[in-house]
Amino acid sequence: MAILGALSIARSGLIATGNALSVTGNNIANVNTIAFKGSRSEFADLLAGVGTGSIGLGTRLAAVSASFSQGGVESTGRATDIAIQGNGFFVVRDGTSQLYTRKGNFTLNPDGSLATQTGLPLQGYALDANGSIVGPLTDVSFDGATSQPSPTSTVDVKNNLDATATVPATTPFDGATWESAYASSNTSTTVKVFDSLGVSHDLTIFFSKTADNEWDVNVLVDGADVGGTAGTPSLVGTAALVFNPDGSLNAPVPTDLTAIPFAGADPQTITFNFGTPNTTPTAGEGLDGLTQFGSASSVSADGDGYGAGQLQALSVGTDGTITGVFDNGESRDLYRLGLADFTAPDGLIELGDGLYRDSTASGAATVGTPGSSGMGTVVGAAIERSNVDLAQEFVDLISLQRSFQANSRVITTADGLLNDLINIVR
Repeated sequence: MAILGALSIARSGLIATGNALSVTGNNIANVNTIAFKGSRSEFADLLAGVGTGSIGLGTRLAAVSASFSQGGVESTGRATDIAIQGNGFFVVRDGTSQLYTRKGNFTLNPDGSLATQTGLPLQGYALDANGSIVGPLTDVSFDGATSQPSPTSTVDVKNNLDATATVPATTPFDGATWESAYASSNTSTTVKVFDSLGVSHDLTIFFSKTADNEWDVNVLVDGADVGGTAGTPSLVGTAALVFNPDGSLNAPVPTDLTAIPFAGADPQTITFNFGTPNTTPTAGEGLDGLTQFGSASSVSADGDGYGAGQLQALSVGTDGTITGVFDNGESRDLYRLGLADFTAPDGLIELGDGLYRDSTASGAATVGTPGSSGMGTVVGAAIERSNVDLAQEFVDLISLQRSFQANSRVITTADGLLNDLINIVR
């Protein structure tokens, strides 16, 4: 009887609507879940047969499809947070297999790898010193990341030597002890240099006036630094300075301290640059380094090079390049993130915790780098918010509520008709 069929049809509506209500409730519950992708309920009608005049058997929840539309990007200021802007998924490793996620609130594992909150290592491409990719996808790990030292090659010496200074009472320069070195010079300055191992050494530069407009330069280092006796100076280089009557530098051209034998390191040559010589002389030239004017000596020296550095901070570029900033002031590109995209992302298998697995329905992953081959870019120190539209979810709630009420009313009406039918026999 059709009345009994109406009960079954209304029942299917109640079941389908109840399931859809769960989908909407799940969307609302995850409105603050990082990179959550909301789902949509898709209904399908049920038919008893095919042809004109067929009466339907109700409805069912045919599918729950995810919407992979872009969620809002929110800055967090946390270096290990990364958001995707556009297409793609982060690739993470689960044992020997790969999973995919857009949830970019990564953290550092105890082993130094960048990983999801559940400990799955993020995958990227290691970069060489030139920023080029070397090898396949691998764990993004900063364990033991250091900045290679760079030995000092040049020392620039600047400022002024006092033209009114007199020749020291003790002449010539005596570098046998530190006391005699200071006693036989007019002024000095110290510069820090680095050897091939990144070990720092203090070179003390002594300036001794020998005649009008003429100075001797002697460079000393502690003996222990060059395999000698600690506390005893060791001479590693000399130079002679000549100034023009206008105070500009006449000579020398940059002077090399060759093959300095720092203990345990490669012998190295350091060029001492006292400025551009003005040999003509021409007014206004030869003043970019050391000068000799009638004011107090105030010599300074600055060398290039740096020691080894430990990783101090991270930054992520829009192309997925992870740059390490080290405590020696240097920075270096370490990794470029890998992103995966799918022909049909709706076919991905959802695993929870923002993770997905590929399937035959999604197609195989196409892996590339951010900004290439249709992939989106990434935003460092940011996260992607849920793409759930609360206003739309509340509208859906009202619609589902009315649908549930209407199906309930069909059951009530059919029940009343059945009751009238039963009362006919009385």
